[in-house]
Amino acid sequence: MDNDILVSNSTRYLIMDFIGEGSFGKVAKCLNLTTCNTEAVKIHTNSKENIIQKEVKMLEAIKALDPEKDNIVRFIEGFRFDDLSCLAFEMLDKSLFDLMRERRFMPLSLNEIRPVIHQLLVAFDALKDIGVLHTDLKPDNIMLVNHKDQPYKVKLIDFGLAAPVSQLKVGMAMQARSYRAPEVMLGLPLSEAVDMWGVGCVAAFLYFGMKLFPGNCEYHWMKIMVQLLGQPEDHLLSTGIHSLQYFSKKRDALAYEDLMAFSSLLKSFLHLDPTKRITPKQALKHPFLTMTHLSDSDPLPGCPSPFQRGELMILMPAFGSLRVLRFLQFQ
Repeated sequence: MDNDILVSNSTRYLIMDFIGEGSFGKVAKCLNLTTCNTEAVKIHTNSKENIIQKEVKMLEAIKALDPEKDNIVRFIEGFRFDDLSCLAFEMLDKSLFDLMRERRFMPLSLNEIRPVIHQLLVAFDALKDIGVLHTDLKPDNIMLVNHKDQPYKVKLIDFGLAAPVSQLKVGMAMQARSYRAPEVMLGLPLSEAVDMWGVGCVAAFLYFGMKLFPGNCEYHWMKIMVQLLGQPEDHLLSTGIHSLQYFSKKRDALAYEDLMAFSSLLKSFLHLDPTKRITPKQALKHPFLTMTHLSDSDPLPGCPSPFQRGELMILMPAFGSLRVLRFLQFQ
C-alpha cells in the first residue's frame, strides 16, 4: 500500500510509510498533497463500525480543546476511502515507550520526568473540563512532539477507548492491566480518578524503567498492589462488585489471632540481632505453641478487617496433637 493515495473530501494523502500497527489496523505516515504537511493517518481495518464512530465522536469532542496549550494530539479529519475508515492527525515524533526502549529502559531523571507529568496533568485537567476520560493511558499513548528540538514536550494520543464521564458504569472494563486502577479491578464506581492512577503508573515506569504492576495476571496485580500500597479500605471492598474475586471474608477473629501469633513467633526466630533472637525455652512458651490465644472464646480487642487475603493456615488441637487445617476464608 506504500505510495498509494488516500482521498478525503478536503485533500489527498500520499502514503509514505507505515509507522505503527495495532488491533485496529495500521498508522501511515502520509504527505498531505494540499498543504505539503506530513501527517499521521490511522487506518481502521479490523474495527467494528460502532467502535470507529465512538472514537470519532470523542475526537470531535476534544476538538474543543487547544492542542498546543492542552497537550493533546491535533485531530485533523475523519473520512472513508475504499470502505476503510481513516483518521488524520498531526505527525508527532515517537512514544515514551519507544524512547525508553531506545534507552534500554534506563530510568529517566526526576528533572526529565517532571515536565512530562506536568504536561499530562494539564491534558487531563482539560479533559475533565469537557467530561471525557481517556481510559487507556500508557507510555505508548504519550507522544514526544519533537524530541530533538523540544526535549520532553509531549502530547496525549489515542482516544479509541475514551468515554464521556456521564456514560461510565460500574463494572466497565478499561485500561491496560499494568496501568489499571483498583476501582476498575474491584468493580467500584468510576470517575476521572481512573486516569490519575494511570499518570502515577506512567511516572513510576519512567522512574524505575519498568512497570510498577504486572500485566500478565489480575491476581498477581492485586497481590503486588496490596504489598506496595496496602489493602483497600473495608468500605471499598464491601462496595466493589468484583471484590470477592480477590479477597475473602474472614471466618472469625481467632483465625486472625492465630495468624498474628505465628507471625510474631516467626519474627522472633528471624531477629537480626542474635542477642535478641528467641531461645528454645522462650519459644516453647510462645502463645503460638501454647495456644492460649485460641482458648479465649471472647472476641479480642482491635478486631481486624472482615476481609482477609487469600488463604490462612490454621493450627487446631486434634487427638492430643496439632493438625494443620487449610481452608479458604469465606462466609
